[in-house]
Amino acid sequence: MATDMCYVHNLFIRGLNSIYLQSPYVKTPNDIADLLFYTRCLLDCIMAHHDGEEMYVFPDLEELTGDPEIMQVNTDQHEAFHDGIETLLEYTKITDPATGYSQERFIEIIDSFAPALYTHLKEEIDTLLALDKYPSEPLKAMWAKADKHINDVGSFDEMFPLAFGCSDKGFEGGKHKHPPVPYVMKMVVKYWFARKHQGAWRFCPCDFDGTPKRLYFLP
Repeated sequence: MATDMCYVHNLFIRGLNSIYLQSPYVKTPNDIADLLFYTRCLLDCIMAHHDGEEMYVFPDLEELTGDPEIMQVNTDQHEAFHDGIETLLEYTKITDPATGYSQERFIEIIDSFAPALYTHLKEEIDTLLALDKYPSEPLKAMWAKADKHINDVGSFDEMFPLAFGCSDKGFEGGKHKHPPVPYVMKMVVKYWFARKHQGAWRFCPCDFDGTPKRLYFLP
């Protein structure tokens, strides 16, 4: 559970870092539109992940452990960055790429929630590791149920390229397989699902095989 969560959290961090580092260098309306779309996809993914946790993971953990407060710190942390993400999400939807984009405002919004988000992404792993004192089988069943719902977000031509393009297969020496799919799926993502919004995936920090790459928009 902790390893799976760590992979997802690292995906979020890589994605947000790639946005933060490249956003000062987008100049044309087309590039700005792609940045805003890429940002929206990442934020949709983050919000769906945390909504899924609050709907499925947290209540089940409270029931399984008999501790109604076990995930309270995590719930409070969600609230600490929720409004900032919503603000940036709205910015990606209403901003005219030709006339309305302000790199200063864009960065200002990220700065308003990124520290709280990072703290949560880091500390939630320790919460999961501390569950090792509870029986494994009920936790495994709960995790499988939650995983099914949390992964059901967005369209394939948005979430698949985002997930593959922000996943580093070299994490912990490459000993984990994530995303847990056959190699042919990477080819399907690259040559099929990524085609519709291919300009947006230029911002990804990794290629679709999970290898880190030089950020496209850095000078």
